[in-house]
Amino acid sequence: MATTVKQATDSVWKRHIHEPFIRAALLIALTTGFGYGATMVALLALGIRPGAWYPPLLQSHGHAQLLGWLGCFIMGMGLFFLPRLRGAKLQNQERLLYVLLLIVTGIALRTVAQPLAGWFAAESWAQWLRAAMLGASILEMAGMALLITLLAATVRAQKPLALDAPAYPVMPFIQIGLSCFALAYIVNLAGAWNAFTHAQAVIPARYDQTFILLMLYGVAIPVVVVFALRNLPLFLRLTMSARYRWRPLAWIYAVGLALRLLPQLVAIANDALTAVGVALPIDEWNMRILDPLAIIGTLIINGCILFFVWRLDLQRFKPPWIVDRAPNTRPDLDYLRKPTRPNYPDNGEYGRFELLIYSAFIWLVVACLLDVLRALPFVANNFIIPQDAARHALFVGFITLLIFGMAVRMGPGFSGKRGAAHPELVVWLFVLGNLAALLRVVPTFFPESSFALMLWGLSGFVGWLGVLVLTIIMWDTFRREPKLIKL
Repeated sequence: MATTVKQATDSVWKRHIHEPFIRAALLIALTTGFGYGATMVALLALGIRPGAWYPPLLQSHGHAQLLGWLGCFIMGMGLFFLPRLRGAKLQNQERLLYVLLLIVTGIALRTVAQPLAGWFAAESWAQWLRAAMLGASILEMAGMALLITLLAATVRAQKPLALDAPAYPVMPFIQIGLSCFALAYIVNLAGAWNAFTHAQAVIPARYDQTFILLMLYGVAIPVVVVFALRNLPLFLRLTMSARYRWRPLAWIYAVGLALRLLPQLVAIANDALTAVGVALPIDEWNMRILDPLAIIGTLIINGCILFFVWRLDLQRFKPPWIVDRAPNTRPDLDYLRKPTRPNYPDNGEYGRFELLIYSAFIWLVVACLLDVLRALPFVANNFIIPQDAARHALFVGFITLLIFGMAVRMGPGFSGKRGAAHPELVVWLFVLGNLAALLRVVPTFFPESSFALMLWGLSGFVGWLGVLVLTIIMWDTFRREPKLIKL
């Protein structure tokens, strides 16, 4: 029995390394991610006024969503896909177990200790809860450091990147994503240290906002570009975009990201300088230099994203790549080929996953427009566009729906399965995901409306139901043999 269990475990970490990370992402989302979010908005909708417990609970919810739901999913799918895209083998794969344990333990400890530290802030023993927050960040940083050693060993073992290699056009986006991922963990640890040394249960905004921007625009968007350019033309039968344009776009995007992060990074650097007796004129710099540069960075970032969406050609303005295939020389054997849906290479074994992909990119465009309008002073001075609306259009509308779609479309193939379990449930992911995004984004424009507040209260529960449906699909997909999945 012990031998069988060990063989199964070795098989997972050698062949299906994505599965434990996706399982972890789903469990975190159901508990401290969407679970906390549903609890918070429900309490507010019921008229329960926020107390000292609310800001720490809000931060721990965001931490679980970004490092747990988004981060673990990206690690699972990325560690399986990106080395293969590069033509390399991930080195020391058996150590991924420790990477996952360190990071998940850190997330669990942080999301339990931080709300309690806020609730019991007046107690003398709350210092131990704040110490646990710091310890959680150390565990997470240790997991990322171990992952970096694995990636470094993989880079040393791989061959030089050729100009015609599949990874060549998108390699700068991969580098941006990995660099920002590591930097996000460093900022997270620095913020936890600052909160601990100042006896606070809430991470200061300059650290928290930097962490959020790094995860959303430094990690999620570059990884989406890589996965979308390499996979969506195949899954949706789109045109293949020209290779030459993506490397310059990546460096333009990197400049925009650096400019947008500049005010927060300078504020964090000022903390370090203050500790040695040097203080920067942050307020004056922000007004004259840093804030205008951040606005320019915001415009650059969103311009790059909109250009990417346009060139992806989801609107199907150009013919699909299959028109350039070699002619069929054996039409007499067509009866042996699996029938497919019109415009798609599958026959429905992944459900209507394309609805998730298309709606996700619609939400991405909405998020970009909201973000740009918020950045323009002549618009922001006359119209209130909540930051909450732009952020959740991006995270709940785009990122979560895209995770839904890519999980059911790519996850089964990574596991050697010919389709997703329960493909009929995929349409419910589309309904619940979009409804959760609508209920989360639209009510933010009507903060004084009790009806809008009630709808906002429903958003967390609807999103939680969507993750539960995905959990059922993926859990059954991973545990079944291919022959047991109904096609």
